[in-house]
Amino acid sequence: MAAIGAALVGKVLGHSAAEKAFRPWWDTLEDSLIYGLVMLGIILVPTAIITGTPLDCNFCQADHCSSSGKEFVNKKEDPGFNAWWVKKFCTMNGSVEPFMLYFPYFLLLIAMALVMIERVFERAFKAGSKLEKFYSLLVRENILGSELNTDTKGLCIRPCDVVDGGREAIELRQSFRGKRTYFLSYLLRTILEVIVASILLVYMCWRGLPILDDANTIICDVHSYYFECSGQPAQFYVYSLYITCIITIAYILCNIYNLLWLIFPCFGKLSRMMSTYKANMRDRAGDSTKTDKQLLGDLYDIYYNNRDLRLLLDLLATSSGVAPAIAIMTLFDKNFRDAMKPKIKYVVVSRDLGIAEVQFQEPKTGVRAALGSIHGVRLMYVAEIVPPAETAVEAFESKYIPEEGELEDDIEMAPLRGFIERACFHGLKPDVHYTMKISTVVNGKTICHVLEDIEDCHEKLPEDTEDYHKKLPEDTDTSNGGSVDLVKQQRQVKLQWLQSQGTIDL
Repeated sequence: MAAIGAALVGKVLGHSAAEKAFRPWWDTLEDSLIYGLVMLGIILVPTAIITGTPLDCNFCQADHCSSSGKEFVNKKEDPGFNAWWVKKFCTMNGSVEPFMLYFPYFLLLIAMALVMIERVFERAFKAGSKLEKFYSLLVRENILGSELNTDTKGLCIRPCDVVDGGREAIELRQSFRGKRTYFLSYLLRTILEVIVASILLVYMCWRGLPILDDANTIICDVHSYYFECSGQPAQFYVYSLYITCIITIAYILCNIYNLLWLIFPCFGKLSRMMSTYKANMRDRAGDSTKTDKQLLGDLYDIYYNNRDLRLLLDLLATSSGVAPAIAIMTLFDKNFRDAMKPKIKYVVVSRDLGIAEVQFQEPKTGVRAALGSIHGVRLMYVAEIVPPAETAVEAFESKYIPEEGELEDDIEMAPLRGFIERACFHGLKPDVHYTMKISTVVNGKTICHVLEDIEDCHEKLPEDTEDYHKKLPEDTDTSNGGSVDLVKQQRQVKLQWLQSQGTIDL
């Protein structure tokens, strides 16, 4: 029994990695319900009357034979038919209702019908090919995983931006343009599943339950002689039918929720977030006469005006969270991605002391502001040095201050006064090449990052820092470093400046 169940899950109800990545919880629950139906049918198969009749029949005597309030009396003496022949004859001559005769196989037929609906629509609309292409892009860009890039020796090398776009992203986006086949396949499949499951439920309640309730005793007419037969597991079948009805009702409810999720955006996490994002962008535009396409840029064609791609992104958000969905949108829309990236202001390094400091600024765009004000979206930034030093990672909660005054024409890139963050790393080794990485993290998932190599003599302070200019000697040439003595003076001033900022303790 366990082997049959394992084979069923793997072969019939099993799904590829691509299908699992886009499979919402209700589809997973539906699979579990179908699995329950199949296992119930497998349990009942040994009791099937058709495979080995359990009936024992007795010639009706006096007024002892009755069924459904009707009495059956033989007016002739017992003809002496063979008992084995009588029980087989009564099993197959129609005395046993077909619903009860084939009940275990009926349960398996229900499960098979529901599974076949999904498989047929996948083949007819070629939905599986789109999932595979989408999933391959997610894996290649490391959006669903957290694997590190390695060289041929298996050593970690400099990481690349997991959402930096590319030809495959452009081709995939183009393949979805103006298409609704996957959405129609998913919608029609759900509607058909509701219809088929409802018909089966009505049949079981209207036809099946009355048959099983009155099946404790079976009256069989054998050549005008009445025989009373018993031995069928009628009560066991009744309880099994109750369980089947409950499973079918749960299956119907899952599909009804699926329909509501498809029709009404408020049921989806990503749909709610994107609706709020659109409203926030519209609010930032004020009384602007811009269309949604002008206001949202490429994101309008990627999500709002593309049923197939929108459905896949919503399914991805349901199964894996909104962060991977946002990451894939940054992959398709360069402006949206750039609007989410922080900006490295400067990097200061002292190889002698083994210290590196980075100062970065949060994104200063309308996209950042719109996402930051959405309930359920948590933004933070992570500064890290690769390979790790003694201090390897620092995290910062997102903060920003809206800019007052006129907004620019490009609402996505409209300015904000981004909050300045500073991170300091200790324990740098003099002979190791380091890279500074600042990542934007949404709901625990990195969606984009910026990188800057740390050079051996990377000692650049912010030129617009007033405190730094006050500390510099008047004859210091900050453009080219000046003489050797002046360079030493610069280094000392920089270290003093770091001490004044509380970064190091000299």
